[in-house]
Amino acid sequence: MKATTSSGVDIDEHVLAGKTSVREKAMTIITDRSLANVIPGAELPEGARILSIVPSGASVWVQTVRIDVQLNDGNRKTYFKKGAFGARGHEMMRGAFESEKTLHFFAPNNVPKPLAWGTYKNEPDKHFYMCDFYDMTDDLPDIQKFCAVVARIHLDSMGKSPDNRYGFSVTTHLAYVGNDNSWSDSWEEWYAKALKRMLEEEEKSHGPDEELAILTKAMFEKVVPRLLRPLETGGRQIQPCLIHSDLWPGNVKPDAVTDEPIIFDACAFWGHNEADLGPWRAPRYRLGRSYMKEYHNHIPISVPVEDWDDRNALYAMRYDLLVSALFPEEPKFRRLAMDEMKRLVDKYPGGYEAFKTQEVTANDIA
Repeated sequence: MKATTSSGVDIDEHVLAGKTSVREKAMTIITDRSLANVIPGAELPEGARILSIVPSGASVWVQTVRIDVQLNDGNRKTYFKKGAFGARGHEMMRGAFESEKTLHFFAPNNVPKPLAWGTYKNEPDKHFYMCDFYDMTDDLPDIQKFCAVVARIHLDSMGKSPDNRYGFSVTTHLAYVGNDNSWSDSWEEWYAKALKRMLEEEEKSHGPDEELAILTKAMFEKVVPRLLRPLETGGRQIQPCLIHSDLWPGNVKPDAVTDEPIIFDACAFWGHNEADLGPWRAPRYRLGRSYMKEYHNHIPISVPVEDWDDRNALYAMRYDLLVSALFPEEPKFRRLAMDEMKRLVDKYPGGYEAFKTQEVTANDIA
């Protein structure tokens, strides 16, 4: 069986005939010309022979395999490939490649090098993504190493999004849920779209709910403006940085040899750096406040500092809604999200206007 990269080169699953080039277009999601061709020389060598293809890892949404290859010089190399079907599968593989390519540029020692994505020549409805393979343990990543890597990605990428905007160049997916990555000039605008998209998907799984509808309206009218607008008003500002967007222990594991954290399965976008800490809030992911505290040893909390915990709750809500959407037979995740929504709605009934009034009053007193 053969597969075809996005540049039209065939991959034979028994013998790799010719070179599978992944020198695709320059990294158009970044405007700096010096970042073009961010994966130079990433090729499968000519004449390499596949020794084995075996299942690797576990995923509900894609098929995953490990490919062991013998090179012409007798050395061996191992690759990871995942695949999916249909138009959504095509979109998922493209999003995976563009996400991982961008992350790899900023953390080449901690993100597997992407090699190719494309469509199988003999199965036009089947699509794939391919990258270097890492042998990893199933332990939690070292807190200091992991937080240092995440912070470095955020710091090194700040100021490098196109026109300093929020979003991403292609659709990416959290599990099977496609994200609205269309570009926005403000973080509040972008995150509101992302949250709305997740709420829509959650309703498809569980059906409409009157209480949830009331809470949703208040969230967009009061809570989202109250917690996110102050980041970019009143003389305050944030810079979009590269967000992995799915940093839970299933996507971050220690290298079995070096113990360095390996980060994969990105669902990238350019956003507020604290958004990457959203999944860490949930006890089910075993990261929590100790990891957040270590992260903020590298990057200070954004101002208003006093809003940090509730901002984090707002960012975590997107993942609670995702989990609820993924498990339609389990009501507890919807309840969890609704309880947090109610807490925030009750805490901020006056929305941004109340914050602005309070800020003006404080300035007058000062």
